[in-house]
Amino acid sequence: MALLTILSQTLLFLSFSFLVGSFILLLAPNDYRPDVTFSKRLLMISSITLPIFAFVPVLDITLFLAPRLGFVDSLIMVVTSYTVGTAWSFTLLGSFLLLSFIAIGFTEKASFGAIGSLLTLGIILTVAWSSHAGVMDPFLGIIGDFLHLVAVSIWVGVLLIAGWFAKNHNHWLNFLKWYSLMAFSCLMITVVSGFLMMDVLVDDYVDSWMVSYGQGLLAKHLFILPLLFYALVNGLIVKYKLSKDTTFNPIPWVRLEGIILFVIFAITAFYSQQPPPHGNFLTSDAVSPLFQFFHGATIDTESTIGFVTNANTIFWLVISLLIFGLMVVSFMKKASIVISFLLSCLIVICVYVMIMVTVVVS
Repeated sequence: MALLTILSQTLLFLSFSFLVGSFILLLAPNDYRPDVTFSKRLLMISSITLPIFAFVPVLDITLFLAPRLGFVDSLIMVVTSYTVGTAWSFTLLGSFLLLSFIAIGFTEKASFGAIGSLLTLGIILTVAWSSHAGVMDPFLGIIGDFLHLVAVSIWVGVLLIAGWFAKNHNHWLNFLKWYSLMAFSCLMITVVSGFLMMDVLVDDYVDSWMVSYGQGLLAKHLFILPLLFYALVNGLIVKYKLSKDTTFNPIPWVRLEGIILFVIFAITAFYSQQPPPHGNFLTSDAVSPLFQFFHGATIDTESTIGFVTNANTIFWLVISLLIFGLMVVSFMKKASIVISFLLSCLIVICVYVMIMVTVVVS
């Protein structure tokens, strides 16, 4: 069930991104976006999948209660009495309205994009309502999760549509004029909202690395490193290259940035299913097996994390810098996005190992 939940949450984020990206690009004039194929069928499919993917956490709780109450009674109780169930009811309603709007009113006009965006934002709000942060703090938690989901959905969504549904890279310089600013704004909102949610869910960020939730949070943050590199490439270097050579194709690098963001989605879906490190979270059973691999010493409720620089730290730092150099070379040599993505994963692994060998438990 845990694997199904992680998969459903990842696909839920992807559906939101596809919808938001399509609607945002429809708001842009034709001369300020690449020639994109907008698919009514895919928009409708994405709308249909929203309540399906969002239902999995409801099903998880229902199956937990079913042996005592029966499946139907458990489902009714979850939908009517639990926050996750009540929120899902509004997700279902919002998705039905969005589906009806797309089915009846689809057109490649800005007005369609504006109304579709508002309806999708409303559905995102219902998902934020049922999140861990939303349940623990109905004000800051919901606001933080909502802003986080919206910012990332816009960032990923526009990249997804521009990277995978563009017929060519016409008007790309005009597209970058507004999208670069939007992407930077989304990054800032993501950072601020991330701190809001961490304030609600995580008592101590560094000490949280000892449990699976903290390990996932660390992995997510480390993937931001290659993400920022390719965001810089797409925002500045690609713009410069296009100004000098109109035949330069920027689409592969947009796709790569989108793929890394999708990986971050998947990591978020994984660790969000783990118990947040809040309160008395550190028990011997809660310790992450991955953290235990690097630190086999006994870890108890009094354990804290410190840092000590050593030869291993220097070694992995040098390796990380060398891989970063390879990432730069891969861009200059126009290597395939597969190689660039593998290098991105490799630098994340090396920086992660560098951090783990620097950590000491006391």
